[in-house]
Amino acid sequence: MSEFLGTPVDPLDGPAFALGGRVVTMDAHDSVVEDGVVYVREGSIAAVQKANVDPPPEFEGVKVLETKGTIYPGLIDLHDHLSYNALQLWDVPKLYTNRDQWAKGDTYRKLVTGPMKVLAHTPEYVPAIVRYVEAKCLVAGTTTSQGIALSSYSGIQRFYKGIVRNAEQTDEDELPEAATHIADVEAKDRAKFLKRLESLDCVLLHLSEGTDEKAREHFLALQEPNGDWAITSSLAGIHCVALEKKDFDVLAKAGASMVWSPLSNMLLYGKTADVSEAQDAGVLTALGPDWSPSGSKNLLGELKVARLVDSLNGGGLSDVDVIALATRNPAKILRWDEHVGSIEAGKRADLLVVSGAAGDAHAHLFTRSEHDVELVVVNGVPRYGASTVMRKLLGESAAQAEAGSAGGQSPPPLPGPGDRRPGHRESEPERGDRPARGRAAPAPRARQGRGQAEGEPGGHVHRARPRGGRRRRSEAASPRSGR
Repeated sequence: MSEFLGTPVDPLDGPAFALGGRVVTMDAHDSVVEDGVVYVREGSIAAVQKANVDPPPEFEGVKVLETKGTIYPGLIDLHDHLSYNALQLWDVPKLYTNRDQWAKGDTYRKLVTGPMKVLAHTPEYVPAIVRYVEAKCLVAGTTTSQGIALSSYSGIQRFYKGIVRNAEQTDEDELPEAATHIADVEAKDRAKFLKRLESLDCVLLHLSEGTDEKAREHFLALQEPNGDWAITSSLAGIHCVALEKKDFDVLAKAGASMVWSPLSNMLLYGKTADVSEAQDAGVLTALGPDWSPSGSKNLLGELKVARLVDSLNGGGLSDVDVIALATRNPAKILRWDEHVGSIEAGKRADLLVVSGAAGDAHAHLFTRSEHDVELVVVNGVPRYGASTVMRKLLGESAAQAEAGSAGGQSPPPLPGPGDRRPGHRESEPERGDRPARGRAAPAPRARQGRGQAEGEPGGHVHRARPRGGRRRRSEAASPRSGR
């Protein structure tokens, strides 16, 4: 048992612990606690307060773990195609004007869809691939991901029950599951799509992906002949590259939202959605890296791309605005904002701790990389982090996990207190442990205790819970979509 954990520890509800550091809460007031402590118990945040204030009574005897870093809410990725994240970046041969074009190329079939079809025919590799792509999320601070469908393998959804939460498969009433619709909505299906929107909390729709009129027509297809729109507050349009100012006004009037993927848009189309116009119209916006073939390898990287693209386009977004794209905004879009998206008492303990606490607290995140991630907590469970931090939090169980092997190879021994490594910096003494990362703890348990959703036949649907709690099927992927 570690002195940094309260006793007894209930493994189903998460341990009690306290993290000290600079706390970027991302609450409604953009509060930053420069020398603060986040108290965590039973999967939730018990308190956020200054270090010189007495701890809550239930934390008497729990030693504060001083991270010497900055603590942010865990990142929420609202646009991904997770299985494809096992692939490398595709060398896009030219710019396209809509998404129906690039999926037809020979190199795309060879380097993108081809490997996924091979994966579908070698199911014994699927668990390892799923854990790998989830780990790519986790090591960069993503605590909630999205995008579990794979058109070539309908059963892959059931493997996504591991080390990060997934927006489409939560099995928790407090966190309603999002539905995903990858194929374009045709005008003839408009009424059917509207009924889906009216029955679900969140539908993530690939919308107007491209720069030409054909791409925009997929948005216009949502308009009824009488001028009404098949758009509600449940709609979250992914990409929206072809939308014009008046289109964003339509989304805003209905309370709909947008998910931005700037790197993928720039590589495929040479242009991305006009986020400033979306913001001016009042469209709530989130962020997603799309997938590794044409996007960032994780959400932390996409945050930096978003910051750069916005600055090149006039800098309409503040540092707070950009971080909100991956924290409180997606929480609101999912209707999870009472539970995640900010560091506040009563919310789930989804936390990202990065090294360093100098300079502006919000801008600091854009200077960090995966190597600077000190700790990631999901639902109050330390899932990944530097060895020193994980050992202090988890005690002997962390040491035992590090002693295991992967692929028949054992990790190198941890350094002693006086050992030096290349790249060691005296100003950051905690960095010396970085090459030996703590292994992920067991997956957080769902509070409601329902069984894991199984993959559905046909490769086109996954289960999503409608408003009112009852599950229903919803489209997730289409062979015509290219993903």
